[in-house]
Amino acid sequence: KISSIHVNAWFGKYDKLGMSLKLLKEVFGEPEPETCAMFFGDSPNDEPMFAHFPHTCAVANIVPFMDEIKHKPAYITAKEAGAGFNEAVELILSKRG
Repeated sequence: KISSIHVNAWFGKYDKLGMSLKLLKEVFGEPEPETCAMFFGDSPNDEPMFAHFPHTCAVANIVPFMDEIKHKPAYITAKEAGAGFNEAVELILSKRG
């Protein structure tokens, strides 16, 4: 699948979700990664992450692809790319107590 910033290609049964869970569990020692992580995405190839993690965000680049995505992100920024990521981070930080 094509992302807004690169082409993803691999051999074998590897994907973002499987490797992210492996990294969070084995490297960072998080037994339940879903409770401590938020996923940010930008294209349909991120759908498995949107489906698995309860806290998800996509930058506005994803809007043209929303009809292709069954498991949608919980939040979509108004801005695209890095500006959208900054928008989401600013929102998260503003909600801290």
